[in-house]
Amino acid sequence: MKATLPPTADVCPQQEPYDPREALGNLHIQRPSVKTSVQLLSEAVQIDTTVGDNWPDPDEEPERWNEIFSPFASWIASSFPHIHSKESPVKREMIHHHGLLYTWEGSDASLKPLVLMSHQDVVPVEQNTVDQWMYPPFSGHIDLETQTVWGRGSVDCKLWLVSSLSAIESLLQSGFQPRRTVILSYGFDEESDGHQGASHIARFLQDRYGPNSIEMIVDEGLPILSKADTGSYGIPIALPSVDEKGALNVKLVATGRGGHSSNPLPHTTIGIISSIIATLEAHPFPDRLADESCPSIQLLQCTRDGPLMPRPVRDALLHLEWAEALSQPSLAASMWQRMPRWQKLWEWTYSTSSRQKRVEQARRRLIQQLDARTRNLLRTTQAVDLINGGIKINALPERTEALINHRIAPYSNVSEVLSRYHSLIVPLAEAMHFSLTIDDEDLVPASNTTLGHVTISKVGLATDTHPASPFDGPRADPFRLLSQVIRQTWHVDQPAVALHSMDEEQVPPSSDQWTESVRVSPATMYANTDTRWYHNLTDHIFRFGAMSLHPFLTGMSPYEHVHTVNEHVSIDSIVKATEFYTNLVIAVNHESL
Repeated sequence: MKATLPPTADVCPQQEPYDPREALGNLHIQRPSVKTSVQLLSEAVQIDTTVGDNWPDPDEEPERWNEIFSPFASWIASSFPHIHSKESPVKREMIHHHGLLYTWEGSDASLKPLVLMSHQDVVPVEQNTVDQWMYPPFSGHIDLETQTVWGRGSVDCKLWLVSSLSAIESLLQSGFQPRRTVILSYGFDEESDGHQGASHIARFLQDRYGPNSIEMIVDEGLPILSKADTGSYGIPIALPSVDEKGALNVKLVATGRGGHSSNPLPHTTIGIISSIIATLEAHPFPDRLADESCPSIQLLQCTRDGPLMPRPVRDALLHLEWAEALSQPSLAASMWQRMPRWQKLWEWTYSTSSRQKRVEQARRRLIQQLDARTRNLLRTTQAVDLINGGIKINALPERTEALINHRIAPYSNVSEVLSRYHSLIVPLAEAMHFSLTIDDEDLVPASNTTLGHVTISKVGLATDTHPASPFDGPRADPFRLLSQVIRQTWHVDQPAVALHSMDEEQVPPSSDQWTESVRVSPATMYANTDTRWYHNLTDHIFRFGAMSLHPFLTGMSPYEHVHTVNEHVSIDSIVKATEFYTNLVIAVNHESL
């Protein structure tokens, strides 16, 4: 006998869509035409703002940065004339030369500001892949047949930079006057950890407003999944991320004896590094389902009734939901009322400790049923991405190095990742007879070794995880309002916005007539954003990629083409992103939170 599936509303509560009528009064918002929105993104993509790793500070080498970002800043100024006019109430400030900070002062100083974020830079295009692009990567090609804009940055991250600017431009043009201050923050090296851009902007904002002075931050993040996208299980769903994984890059360097390859030691430096890598990959970080993982689990619960949800996963979710609910007195009563008589008798046999064990067993069962991709979203990952060693086939390599990228689960931290290197590599070093230093600590002395020496160290920015922004309970008003605005903006029964001709200036259709709002679930961002620098400013940080809930007509998922060949975005995404930011500013301006 199987228990009855609890209603989806119990495990995936939804907010009512935001009603803007009171907030707007008699004000009519003049939204940009579909053609204008498309042209703006196309032009933005055509300006190459590629930034590489480890570039020098703009103070040290200003020409390199000026060449890239001065043209882009000039384009922004000319493309959004209401924001940049002399009479505009919006103030633009350049932070650390190229960080763009726009402040639209509100009339009520008691209301904490809203910060909308994006970034100007894009990742490089691999030159040997240029001929694999459907259209040149910096063409910004507008394809009306597939309703698409092509090019590097069309999604990450010029889509949200252009659409947030377009929202403010439209509000200014419409005569909107904010009570709450609105801030636009655009860094210029997010793809290289944000040292030069976001870190300086965050410090500037903290100096100006103080710690914990911002009401809400919305940056790039996880998108709306269409019913065709992996992870949706056939249900369109919006995924505002309430936390993000930490990050750590680890460098392995093995040094040893060189010489002629006819007289090698048992292991060359390449062999040593290979053994370390093989050991790490043979011992991946364990699957774990802790309380801190609940945003990702709620996503599964929100999609459990999807037509593509595997039956074993659905059954495992059912068991976990019952186990967790019956272990909480506040939920047990309502669950008890719906419980069949046979199950009530069964429950009498469980003690409190037994019920907790059942929760743990249900969590383990769920993890076992998840596919590898989903498990990766829940746990700390490791990826060996770079390796280099040796110069000639008959010369022993004196130095070999490798770089490993970790994305750290919300329940873990940098220290715990390094501890795993201690537990796995120290015994290996002792067995293979090489000396070992981890994070400047000498763990296996050179006196007992014959092969050489290995140094394991952190490289670049090491980011610990942070507590999730509240998405449930008394402190979750910002998240609830964000969810309301998302459900106001996107409707499953609304067809995709299309541009049929570059000669037409059609106004985007209103969303008011549609009734089936998109489902919303909190989630965990698996990559890192510029928000890593902003945690001192607010507890309410959300990472959301405002896009389309419809599958792209290209037949390709846009999320699988970010940072690689054929990055592209649908015209519907461009229009809906602008609508979202407009709606959000209006709602946050009106509500006290």
